[in-house]
Amino acid sequence: MPTPPPDAAPAPRRSRLPRLAALLLGLVIILAVALPLAARQIIGPTRLKALTEQALTDALGRQVTVSGGVSITLTPWLGLAMGPVSVANAPGFDDEPMLTAGRLEMTIRMLPLLAKVVSPGSVRVNDLVVQLVRTADGRTNWGDLTALQDSTTGSGWTVAPQPRDIRLENIAARLTDATTGRTLAVTGARLRTGLGQPFAFSASFTAAGVLPDTSLECHLQGQASFDAATGRLGLHRTTVESGLVTNTPLRPGGATPARLVSRFFLDYDPAGAVLTLTDIDSRAPGLRLTGRATVADLPDAPKLQSELALSADMAGNWLDMLGLVRPDTPESLVAPPDAGNPRPSSLPASASLRPAPPEPGQATAAVTVTADAAGCTLERLDLRLPEGTVQATGRATFGDAPTIVAAVTAADIPFARLPRPVGNGGWAAPGAWLFKPTLDVQAVLHRCSLGGLVIAEAAASLRGAGGLVRLYPATATLPGGSVASLDARLTAPGGQDGGPDCDITAAVEPAGATLRFSGRLDATGAAGTVSLASPDPGAAAKALGLPGLPPGLATQAKGQVTWLPGPPGKWAVTGLEAKVAETVLRGQLGYNTLQPAGLSFDLSADSLDFDRFPPTPPAPEPQTASAGTPQARGRLRLDQIAGRGLEVRNAVLELTLGHGNMAAVIDAAELFGGKLTGTVERQNAGRLTAALQLAGAEASKLFAKTGLPLAGPVTAKASLEAGGAATGRLGNVAASLEAESSQLFLTRNGKRLPVAAPKAILTVKGLDNADGFDGDAVLTLATAGADGGVGTFGLRDIRLNLAAPVSLDLAGRLKDALQGKLDATALLRPSGTTRDIRLSLSGPVSADPAGGFSVGDLACNLGGALATAKIWRKAGDTAPTQFSLDCANLQPRQVLPAWGVALPADTPADKLAKASLTASGTVDDKAIAIQKLAASLDDTHVTGHGVMDRYDPTRGKWELSVDSLDLDAYAPQKPAAAPPAVAAAERRKPLDFKTLREMALEAKIHFGWLKKGNVTFDASNATFLAKNGLFTFRQESSHFYSGRLFTEVRGDVRDTALKTVIELKLEGIEIARFLKDWAEGDTLASGTGTFVVAARTSGANEEELRGNLAGNGSLQVTRGELKVRDNDHKTGGQPSEERIPFDIFSSTWTARGGVAHSDDFRIESPRMLVAGKGQVDLREETINLSLTASLTGGGQVPATIIGPLDGPKLTIDRSRIIGDMLYRVLQGIVSIPGKAVTRILQLPLQ
Repeated sequence: MPTPPPDAAPAPRRSRLPRLAALLLGLVIILAVALPLAARQIIGPTRLKALTEQALTDALGRQVTVSGGVSITLTPWLGLAMGPVSVANAPGFDDEPMLTAGRLEMTIRMLPLLAKVVSPGSVRVNDLVVQLVRTADGRTNWGDLTALQDSTTGSGWTVAPQPRDIRLENIAARLTDATTGRTLAVTGARLRTGLGQPFAFSASFTAAGVLPDTSLECHLQGQASFDAATGRLGLHRTTVESGLVTNTPLRPGGATPARLVSRFFLDYDPAGAVLTLTDIDSRAPGLRLTGRATVADLPDAPKLQSELALSADMAGNWLDMLGLVRPDTPESLVAPPDAGNPRPSSLPASASLRPAPPEPGQATAAVTVTADAAGCTLERLDLRLPEGTVQATGRATFGDAPTIVAAVTAADIPFARLPRPVGNGGWAAPGAWLFKPTLDVQAVLHRCSLGGLVIAEAAASLRGAGGLVRLYPATATLPGGSVASLDARLTAPGGQDGGPDCDITAAVEPAGATLRFSGRLDATGAAGTVSLASPDPGAAAKALGLPGLPPGLATQAKGQVTWLPGPPGKWAVTGLEAKVAETVLRGQLGYNTLQPAGLSFDLSADSLDFDRFPPTPPAPEPQTASAGTPQARGRLRLDQIAGRGLEVRNAVLELTLGHGNMAAVIDAAELFGGKLTGTVERQNAGRLTAALQLAGAEASKLFAKTGLPLAGPVTAKASLEAGGAATGRLGNVAASLEAESSQLFLTRNGKRLPVAAPKAILTVKGLDNADGFDGDAVLTLATAGADGGVGTFGLRDIRLNLAAPVSLDLAGRLKDALQGKLDATALLRPSGTTRDIRLSLSGPVSADPAGGFSVGDLACNLGGALATAKIWRKAGDTAPTQFSLDCANLQPRQVLPAWGVALPADTPADKLAKASLTASGTVDDKAIAIQKLAASLDDTHVTGHGVMDRYDPTRGKWELSVDSLDLDAYAPQKPAAAPPAVAAAERRKPLDFKTLREMALEAKIHFGWLKKGNVTFDASNATFLAKNGLFTFRQESSHFYSGRLFTEVRGDVRDTALKTVIELKLEGIEIARFLKDWAEGDTLASGTGTFVVAARTSGANEEELRGNLAGNGSLQVTRGELKVRDNDHKTGGQPSEERIPFDIFSSTWTARGGVAHSDDFRIESPRMLVAGKGQVDLREETINLSLTASLTGGGQVPATIIGPLDGPKLTIDRSRIIGDMLYRVLQGIVSIPGKAVTRILQLPLQ
């Protein structure tokens, strides 16, 4: 059988070793798990918690409370875990715990315990909150804890602290210090360490209260070493990154929040006591500081040595943080940042310091500084600005005899372009520190400028010793070669007489001007006198680099100056009296750094005439205001302001000036007889806004230059917005002017015409630049109309709108022809109507620079009547303005109802069918002259010309020609036997003579043919003349019913009643046809008649005119025939008719007191004779006539005609044959005299 291999036997032994190792490992695990469980089972959780609380309370001397559980571990390290846990506050403090922790774990290595060495393992603390308090008397709530004795002393045990595996998470601490009033809070702190020596660590925290309203976020990461024997901690290449955010301005006017981000490497050698900061990189917006610093001999005799480099963007936001104004910008940047893009309040976790690319406008500085306990030395300062350089060295020593020695040289620096502090920007009054050291400071300037003042060379020495400081010599070479010098002496505070310690005298005399100051100054204030005298301040200002002031204004000023340095800084000039040209200013000035306005003033002047001031020369470039310039606010009183033809009296202005801005509030001023108030504001960039109100102005003064004779109170308001332009002009302009009144009076030749609720609005928008103004203008006029007066044509609710582009030169004259559009509407209510007629017109408007203009062709709509109008005047033409009007196709049947004129129901359909009107002439401010007039109505044509004086239809002169006119065709007369009766009350109604009194009219009308009242007139001429209350109407015709007509009515209405005279002559007319047409009588068949009437009357109403009628008249008809009708015998339904010839038909009448008498009524014919007498009473409209009729063959028959004129009663004895015939004859003729007399005597009433 085969022999087994030699190494087969040890196989079972190797298999037992892993089993033994597994058995030992399991035993350890069982012990690690079982021992704590056994301890907890033996002691118990409650007992374990009580033992822990008692042990910690005894160790700390404070009550310790564990509100959660407590657990222990024995392997591989002894461990204790508990939480939450709190430590009570010290006695005498509030009840809040001093310390709380959410969870606390700590382990101790077990093996060192065998050698009585306590070596901590890991430490875990979560949610630790520590409240530290220092009272006003210096007590703290942690002092007793630092005095605890080491409990291990004398026990043979030692503690070997080795920072390893430390985990502190979410740690917060708060220190409230009543002695300083500050509170320091640390939140979100954490610390992690590694194992061994040296060990890696990282830490971070957020702190608030390092500075007021400031937060700091810091991150550290690097390596550290701890020497347990000495207790010293060393740091190696530790990276420190921090972000500092402050919400409190770093200086007055500084913007918030301000942020500073830093990064550097920190090394500390505890053996050599040297602290080194390398690769320093600190940044603020637009600002960066780099370099290194070393502090040696810590902590007993520290010595500093640093080399730093600073770079700054001269337009960066760091200027805002320091409350500085950016150079070359007019606006102040101290406002809060844009709310639309908020900045973070703390440094983000991902923040990193990346190199910023170089930008134009950078400033750099290289600084080397050393310091020790004896003093500080500025070894080198090399500042390079975008324009100019500064070099400086200096040394300051401390101790009982301090010294300051410095030398500063600046070259090519425009100081006005450097950032300056917001606010007063002045120096504080000299403090006591200035007099303690020995001073020797030298300053030299080369080719520098301040504003517009160029300083070629300047040098100043400030020296001080023994309580005396003197600024001397201090000289500067001004433009033009003049030299200004200053000598100031300052003594230490506390003079023997208690008064000011510093005497100051200064005098500057550039370009003939003399400015002197003499006063005293100390740390508490200054007082003195100042005076200025200059024959030409403009030239002096120009020598100082301040162009733009008007030349030739001799100025003298003097006053008392008082200065109180801050805080708050104040100064005042009282008793100021300044004379500029002919204007004298009096008042006072003041300045207070705590006031928002800073500078305040209260000045007054008797008069200010801008026309007497020379024009201000234009600025060579836009003026840039400094945000550091103090604002000014105050009141200016002016008794009289004159300029450009305007005069303002008793003006009180509240002015605010500063940062290149100007705002004026007009509290009160008198302009055009009214009160002017409002505001005017001009910003640094040139933007101008204004809002003015004028109340109670007199229209006669406001529109004096326009020539409009308006009177009455006017309220107006104006607004202006202008963007400003670099040329000094207004730039983009938007302006409006609105004027209105409840009622104005338009005066024409001594007569006041009321205009109700007029309102005018003018709006202008455009661009005002160096070439003038180009834009658009809109003018809107509105009025409710004129309350009375025939010159208004009954117009109401007038609206007018004119819009046009406007181009003006610098003098305000038109550059190009104006082309606009006119739209107007109005309501017309003719006299005697109750309906409004809407009128409208629309059309182009043009005006040329030479003064000519044209309005038209205007499309007019006169209540449905369409017309075209044009108004024009040639450039340079002194003649009145010309116009034309054309209404070619009018339809009266449509227009008249729209005008409120009712058409008579019996108007023939072919009448009022068509019409036309054309007119042309001239117009001025006194009259309208119609040189050519042509009108037509159906078949009637009218031509002529005339003048309408004062735009009044009742005043003027007219000459017209009418070819043919049938008035009865448009208003047919209803047949009637007699005039209708009028009620007695209507007869007593007073007649209105106002129109006749005011009328000044002369009219001549020629009628080719006229029909009125059923009477026809061939080739007649009518004239009417009215003036000063007297009027005359005359009508003549040589072809009137084959005879001649003459009518004249003269009247006088100057008194309260009408006085009139009537003359009527009808000679050789066909009396039968005339009486049939005129008196509606058909009694005469033929005959030639003569009718003459002369009468007069007076009265204020119809009843008085009837009762006062007096005069005479006669009617004579020869060789005619009478129509005698027999109603008892009819042929074809008509009475049979017989004609009786006569030789004479005559009658004369005499009227007195409204009653006409006749004693010779007579009809002579071959067959009979009729004679009689009687009367006609026009007051009662009755007739009483007695007649006697006889035939040739003999026999007489009496008859009477008694009753109303429209139907008298004929009484006669018809039983006899002669009586029946006479009845038929008389029945036809008895009414003719009454009707004729009635028609004649009604002429004055018509």
